[in-house]
Amino acid sequence: MKTTLKKVSLIILFSTSVAAFAQYTGPNSTNKTLTVLEVKKNAAQLDKSDTNVKLSGYVIEKINKDTYWFQDATGKVLIEIESKYLPTINFDEKTKINIIAEVDYDELEEVELEVEHLEIAL
Repeated sequence: MKTTLKKVSLIILFSTSVAAFAQYTGPNSTNKTLTVLEVKKNAAQLDKSDTNVKLSGYVIEKINKDTYWFQDATGKVLIEIESKYLPTINFDEKTKINIIAEVDYDELEEVELEVEHLEIAL
């Protein structure tokens, strides 16, 4: 019983201490969630400034080993997810996710986002 109580106490302590970390919210922060449409409209500027963007939506299709289609209510965009950034639990096209990514813009190609962080949305 004492062991279980200690484990529960540690879990509560850990979960509350993680939630207490503050984040930078000033200029160039990734605190504001953008839409696919906003990212595509500003892709050249976002790529040039190496600004990371935050989006919320769904991975709707796998194209190859690490390239996927990502979609929100405003459109879809190609994303590249290295295996080290994939979540440890399975997800599908109905699982809402949040990503932080770097914009890769080339006038002759489709806009692509290079994912640097991915989490299942709560």
